[in-house]
Amino acid sequence: MKSAMICFTVTGLLLIGSLAGAQQPLVLYDNFESKALDPEKWFGGQGTDSGMVTLETSRLIKNETLLGSKALSLFNRSYANTDSDSEHSTASTRIFFSDGSNIKAIEATVLVKKVQVPECSTNDFVTDIRARIGGAFFNAGEPTPGSSTNDVWAQVTVGRTLDSEDPVDTLHVYARVYRCDDSNCNDVTNIGTKQDLGTAKLNKKVKLRVTWDPDTNRFIFQKGKDEESVVTYGVNDDNQPGGSNGGMKRLEIQNFLPNCTSDPRPAGYIEVSFDNVKVNEPTTP
Repeated sequence: MKSAMICFTVTGLLLIGSLAGAQQPLVLYDNFESKALDPEKWFGGQGTDSGMVTLETSRLIKNETLLGSKALSLFNRSYANTDSDSEHSTASTRIFFSDGSNIKAIEATVLVKKVQVPECSTNDFVTDIRARIGGAFFNAGEPTPGSSTNDVWAQVTVGRTLDSEDPVDTLHVYARVYRCDDSNCNDVTNIGTKQDLGTAKLNKKVKLRVTWDPDTNRFIFQKGKDEESVVTYGVNDDNQPGGSNGGMKRLEIQNFLPNCTSDPRPAGYIEVSFDNVKVNEPTTP
């Protein structure tokens, strides 16, 4: 995924008090206490780039002992593309909100249970294994239905990279805003800078939140009760996203693996539980 910088205003950390009133009241969207995923609220998806192999993947509700409740469980084990030693490929497992048109804020409790971050001796791409919440919130141009071109995305991720200097049981949390430069959002232009929201522990729950505040042209991110982080933008936000279902807002896990011809073949793995998904009020599935 290519990226560049475009015009933006101030970004950074602000005290919670200075943002009083910016965060919207939230209502419970799904706590996954049903027997199966609700088709009125969600639909599933999976993607594996050409040359990769995904042999193990799952998307289901099950009891999560570490949360003391039922939760959505996603896992994905994928094997790297062996056609070259340059660039990287991606595999994902996800669920989408059935209609994200009116969703301006998403919060979820996220528990990363297992993560496997492989390396390739013949490709120096930095492996990235992560979970994320987010999606497209508006279109900065003239939207084309079904196309992500000019859709503006905001996301919070928690995961681990191969070059991480954190302890082995520690994950890192980042927030990012970008504009899609093509219909599939393979090429993007960053808006502002990636925000470092700190760390989370493996097998420990963390609450993540992304809020779009169009009144002040900014996105607000938060991990747990930590200070909020803000990215502001200077593009038009009057139009709905072109991406399907109101911007393809989602809960997702991703394996970014180096293309690799050497042995052993890199295998990325991540297993995550999501619970207590909340959105702004009102929203109707």
